[in-house]
Amino acid sequence: MATIQKVMQMKRHILMAALMLTATFVFSSMSFAGTVVEGCGDNKPITITHSADWQTLCFQTVTLSSKSHCVVSGSVALKNTVSGVHNEYRFTADNDFNPVTGKKAERMLDVSQSSGVDPIDLSVSPLNDMRNLAAGTYKFRLLGRKEPGAENIDVTAYTLGIVCNDIP
Repeated sequence: MATIQKVMQMKRHILMAALMLTATFVFSSMSFAGTVVEGCGDNKPITITHSADWQTLCFQTVTLSSKSHCVVSGSVALKNTVSGVHNEYRFTADNDFNPVTGKKAERMLDVSQSSGVDPIDLSVSPLNDMRNLAAGTYKFRLLGRKEPGAENIDVTAYTLGIVCNDIP
């Protein structure tokens, strides 16, 4: 009797292992939550010259198959070559090519050379959460602009990252 029980128990274990292996192979290619990860960036210098509208540092087109939440983050490195005091620059990550200023993701940087000890290398990182985006194609951008009266400044490196998840 004991040996029959052991054989039956071993069969159950083998059957369970086979079922788990089959499930692993079947479900390994399925996605239970649609996640999109994209981005762009480069180390080629771009000079910020516009004060009336935004300049695109880089962009990435993303197609969402269903309603989604997205997080768009940017990173910008600048070389402080200005000679005046209080040169202000704005940076944002958005899906609008020319958004109004003052939105929540926008970051402003005040760059000067008044004391001789001002930093030469500067960075800024705008971050934007976009909720309830409908299915469709979006162009996400990392943008920069100077304030009127500010000197032109060189962006030396930039990166844009996008992560979107389906809303269940």
